[in-house]
Amino acid sequence: MNYIWVDDIRQPTVPQATWCHNYDAAIEELKKIENEQVILCLDHDLGEEKTGYDIAKYIVENNIPISLIQIHSANPVGRANMNQLLTHYGYKVVLM
Repeated sequence: MNYIWVDDIRQPTVPQATWCHNYDAAIEELKKIENEQVILCLDHDLGEEKTGYDIAKYIVENNIPISLIQIHSANPVGRANMNQLLTHYGYKVVLM
């Protein structure tokens, strides 16, 4: 199981997680996904222009196979927008 943690400030809650601090790092990790199970833990506000919502759009547009997406954002609007987009396209999402 591959675990990808996307957050600019908070450290991963799973020790073996790959920690991506920004959009570009997250996209690079997502491009590596092939036929493996992936859990993505996603924040919205990443301290830059691109957000977790931009990552969610990339996932949907490129049909990235992710087993589970955990949204841990404290931003209520960003959290709701990511959840709505990802669940609309059939991704399994858990709000943390």
